[in-house]
Amino acid sequence: MKKTLLFICLIMLTTSYIFSQGIIKGKITNKNTGKPLANANVIIQKINIGTVTDSNGLFEIKDISAGRHKLVVSYIGFTNKVVRFSIASGEVNELDIKITPTIQTTDEVVITATKTSRTITSIPTRIEVISSRTIEMAQKTSIDNLLLYNSGINVSRPMGILDHKSIVSMRGLGGSEQSRTLVLIDGIPFNKADGGSVNWNLINPNNVEKIEISKGAVSSLYGGNAMGGVINIITKQIKDSLTGNVNINYGTYNTIGTNFNVSDRISNTKGNGFYWGINGFYHKSDGYVSTPEEERDSTTIKQNMEEVSTGIKLGYDFNASNNIEFSFTYFDDFRGTGTKIYDKDGTCFNHTDYTNSIRYKGKKGKLKWNTVAYYNFETFYRLSESIKNKHGQITYKTYDVSSDRTDLGLLFNSSIEISDNNLITAGIDIKKGQVDASDNYHTSTDIVINKGEMDIYSMYLQDELSFFDKKLLFIGGVRFDYTKFYEGVYNIENGTNATSILNSLINKNLDENSWNAISPKFSVQYRFNDKLRSYISYSRGFRPSVLDDLCRSGFISGGFKIANPNLEAEKLDNIELGIDYTLNNLKVSTSLYASKGKDFMYYISTGDSIAMGSRLKPIRKRANISEVEIFGAELDILYQINSNIRMFANYTYNHSEIKDFTTEFDTNLSGMTLTYVPKNMISGGISWQNRFVNASANIKYLNTQYKNDINTEKIDPYSRLDIRFWKNIKNLRLGLSIQNLTDEVHIESHGNNTMGRYISTDISYKF
Repeated sequence: MKKTLLFICLIMLTTSYIFSQGIIKGKITNKNTGKPLANANVIIQKINIGTVTDSNGLFEIKDISAGRHKLVVSYIGFTNKVVRFSIASGEVNELDIKITPTIQTTDEVVITATKTSRTITSIPTRIEVISSRTIEMAQKTSIDNLLLYNSGINVSRPMGILDHKSIVSMRGLGGSEQSRTLVLIDGIPFNKADGGSVNWNLINPNNVEKIEISKGAVSSLYGGNAMGGVINIITKQIKDSLTGNVNINYGTYNTIGTNFNVSDRISNTKGNGFYWGINGFYHKSDGYVSTPEEERDSTTIKQNMEEVSTGIKLGYDFNASNNIEFSFTYFDDFRGTGTKIYDKDGTCFNHTDYTNSIRYKGKKGKLKWNTVAYYNFETFYRLSESIKNKHGQITYKTYDVSSDRTDLGLLFNSSIEISDNNLITAGIDIKKGQVDASDNYHTSTDIVINKGEMDIYSMYLQDELSFFDKKLLFIGGVRFDYTKFYEGVYNIENGTNATSILNSLINKNLDENSWNAISPKFSVQYRFNDKLRSYISYSRGFRPSVLDDLCRSGFISGGFKIANPNLEAEKLDNIELGIDYTLNNLKVSTSLYASKGKDFMYYISTGDSIAMGSRLKPIRKRANISEVEIFGAELDILYQINSNIRMFANYTYNHSEIKDFTTEFDTNLSGMTLTYVPKNMISGGISWQNRFVNASANIKYLNTQYKNDINTEKIDPYSRLDIRFWKNIKNLRLGLSIQNLTDEVHIESHGNNTMGRYISTDISYKF
């Protein structure tokens, strides 16, 4: 009987507790435009429970005790709003909350510069962020196009959407070497060990949340390739229940495309559960004739392209602090280069990529950790056709280059908060790069093979300290990298006269080589107040040689190069001074930097020549023979006129000079400017959001750039103007973009005309 009464009392107490709880629902919108705000934070003070809004700006919070409460709404770029409400037992209360955009510049949280979550102004180095709102407004033909108007960055994509590669360089380090700037996707290295290149085309712009840019050498955390800086592309985080968007676009050259993104999160009240996301795109373009008119003949056709990609993200939250996530991306493309003799496709490129990663993030007390394993595999294919007339004898040659490129690694880092003023970060990286390539001749039986592998072992330590109520900040760090090259092979199978000139280079056991690098960094910042800060930093960066130079001998533009397995790493010492000043809605940032580079790699003549057509061309090899001096300045101005109108302008000055270059056979390059480094760059833009038609306009000016090392071929100064209009109609967005409005065209390094004006329209639907 007593047990029965106890059970009845328990039921009554439980029922009473359940019905004493209330539910709050609501919608968060932009007060000026009426547009719903997704991912706004909604928290009830004191009881400290909350949620985020879905794609329609809606939210719901359950299990609220009866009484009076304060609800706080926060959203980046908007003024926080406090809403007081009362709720009775079992009541469902609905709120319609409008929040006001702020014209104050925001201090975003970033992770790239220190591998810890920090606001931009609490990091003594130059950091820039391309926010989700900026990405949302832009015409995203390619993700590297979003970097075009940032100071200190030069983007080389002369053929626009048709280009099979793009090179993004920073801080005057030369626009012909992508391997001097490290590119990450969600913190995972994306530069290939084979050539240092980045396949920018496979990144779905519709799946990017934001881009963090850390300028200057960051090798103390990231090792090789981070000599000029780091660009971290952060994909969209899955926060909502079922949401997504679809985009369809059409443009010049009969270019059509579509991309999509769908995701869902299935969580319970304890905060754990699964989430998933799928994204993809398809693009196709008939292209244009890039060959200059005076050089066209019967073999000239349009450059064209077709590409497809799909990606999957799967994850599970064990709790608010521990998470595991898997991602996979597949990409395949075809890009014709504008020449067709006999082959049905003509000279062309093809990339097939598989990128995979698994990540585990955790936290216990004041200790946080992040472990990532990744595996990236690319099959690169290039078909070349050529026809030559020597002394009246016509010779046709065709061959393909097939290259399997593998990059994999295991990355681990952890941080512990010793005190409110001291945070220590440490990590270990293990990475491997591999290439297995061959040149397969179609007009003979020859197969030219090159192989090589590279292992990298690294460890690093960083200490962040603050004093005087965090006004004085100090970051010091050091990293050690050990690199080994081995299993190098250069061989010819089924050789004929077509490759007889290469027989002397055959080497089935190329020299093994190893080198190491120590990369320190020290930076200090003082915040005078909330409006003014200044910092100074010293850092050392390095760039290891790529596998292509270590193990491949073959034809290059203007000659023939032989493998050099004994190359050492490039090194760069950098000093930087920066100042930021904010006054209400105006922000001014300036940076001054000076760098000294040693052991820079250049192709030098061996004194021998090789017959190419009717002319002799020099045989070259890479060597560490040059010292480089770089100094420059960046000035950024951001002015938020009001909540709807934003203006920016920036100026970049770069002096990048070869200081010491002396070889026995080559022209002395001392005093020459690095290729593809404009001494002056100026960018500016304005965006206006309103309830009628939104608009933006961006312009960039670049002065003279040199296309070759001896500075005899150049690109004259030019400017580029891009404009965009878009209209939001509930969940629908209509857009019109014009890139290179002035139709500026010049001859790029391979002798082709760059892409002119490109007009596109797009329709997006968000659900």
